[in-house]
Amino acid sequence: MAVTGIYAVAGSRSFKMLRLVLRDSPVVTTVRVEAEAWTAAGGRAVPVVYGNTFGYPESRDRGDGVLHIFVGGSSDRDTVAIDQLEREVRSSSAPVVLTVVGNEDPSSWSEGDRRIEHTGRVSPDRFGALLSEADVVFLPLVPSDRAAGHMVTVGALESGLRVLTSDTIGMTGYVDGTYVRPLVAGESVLAQLEALADRTDEGRAETRAFWRETFSVDAYVARVRAALRALSAPKQDA
Repeated sequence: MAVTGIYAVAGSRSFKMLRLVLRDSPVVTTVRVEAEAWTAAGGRAVPVVYGNTFGYPESRDRGDGVLHIFVGGSSDRDTVAIDQLEREVRSSSAPVVLTVVGNEDPSSWSEGDRRIEHTGRVSPDRFGALLSEADVVFLPLVPSDRAAGHMVTVGALESGLRVLTSDTIGMTGYVDGTYVRPLVAGESVLAQLEALADRTDEGRAETRAFWRETFSVDAYVARVRAALRALSAPKQDA
């Protein structure tokens, strides 16, 4: 048996329970810090970069001149950064639509050509549909020693959208600087999203090609296979 993903902070109750149950089963994590913690606790683990093919729709330019921003998910989300972005949208002189999908109650705000929509929880299909209607994705994360934000990142790239993310330990290996860019603290979040968004069909196709090569399920399976071969290889005597 092999297991993919830990998603628990080292030393926590969940982590200890997983160690007790999994014992020597090989573990493939989606971030290096989790593999290092698991190995330090006596287990066998190797990190690989996550990938998947969700079947999300391809994003298309609406042609309305409005910047559409998507924020989604709940694990380790930085609500302070989301609040900052909302304040910037409210005070912006440019047309902006911000869609936030999470666990909070549904709500909406609009003024002129600016709008903020909190949808609350939605189905996986609806999540993908809302994401694909955006021009760019914002992934704000609090510092943590566990994986978080990978599914949103991969889904965004599959739709052809670039991602602005907090540069946390859990995102190590996912930030390439072009398609997934780190958030610069102290600077306008909205301005960074505007600079990152590529609304052209060519730009979206380029982003999807990057996803296909790096973050699709085929690319992920190939990495997992290589990782399992490495974990099952006999140890060499020193």
